[in-house]
Amino acid sequence: MPVVRENTGVRILGVDLAAQAKKTGAVLLLPVDDRRWQVKEVEDSATDDALVAAATSVDAIGVDSPLGWPVAFVDAVTAHRDLSPWPGLPDRSTLTHRDTDRAVTELLRRKQIRIRPPLSVSANTLGSVAMRCALLQRRWLDDIWGMSAPRDGTGPLVEVYPAAALAAWMIDCKDYKSPDRDKAREAREGVVAAIDASISDHVDLAPVHDRCVQSDHVLDAVVCALVVLASKVRCTHEPEEQQRKNAAIEGWIHLPSQPLNEVTARAGRELTEGR
Repeated sequence: MPVVRENTGVRILGVDLAAQAKKTGAVLLLPVDDRRWQVKEVEDSATDDALVAAATSVDAIGVDSPLGWPVAFVDAVTAHRDLSPWPGLPDRSTLTHRDTDRAVTELLRRKQIRIRPPLSVSANTLGSVAMRCALLQRRWLDDIWGMSAPRDGTGPLVEVYPAAALAAWMIDCKDYKSPDRDKAREAREGVVAAIDASISDHVDLAPVHDRCVQSDHVLDAVVCALVVLASKVRCTHEPEEQQRKNAAIEGWIHLPSQPLNEVTARAGRELTEGR
């Protein structure tokens, strides 16, 4: 049954989703006073039950996971199941990558941002993460929303690619996931310091500061929550007209289009109780 909550300012759940529970991180971005939020880690955030419980108290969810599969891939697999001719061509890119994957890849190239392009959800192990996310979408529908959420970010669900978001905000995130633990920790210290410097007027990061330095999963969850803020104040790249139909089905990665300090300042004006 849908959950009804009083309007007390926009509340956000950020989730760095993984196929394995131990690699999942989640945080809540909660309004604490006029034009300010505080970030808190979700306890026992690895489990689906915890993510469903946390979602009952929020207005929007940002998740680092593909929200769907390429339409062409689903059509091809359906045809194959029905013993119909395979509709794909020798160029398999429409089967392996979504419209948003291609759009983000082109945007990264155009802006000369050196971040790995989005992986394929249909031809990569990333598909396991998407399957877990699909189950969570069903549970959020059943327990909270009461209807399916569009996957383009126009509803309560926003897809995020944290590393690309950090790069778009001009935050150096090189090595923050390095297998070299010391190098990764040092890189995360720099990332957290840069984020904090940009958001401190409107977002209190202190409760999760140390955890973000310790864990890239918690850090990515924070980025997911901040990208939701950006999307809700029109500070992300949205689908073009010809991309909207597929984006609502396949998902759409929201890449920031404005500096992080402008995002939080605008959010403070538009999304809090004192606006």
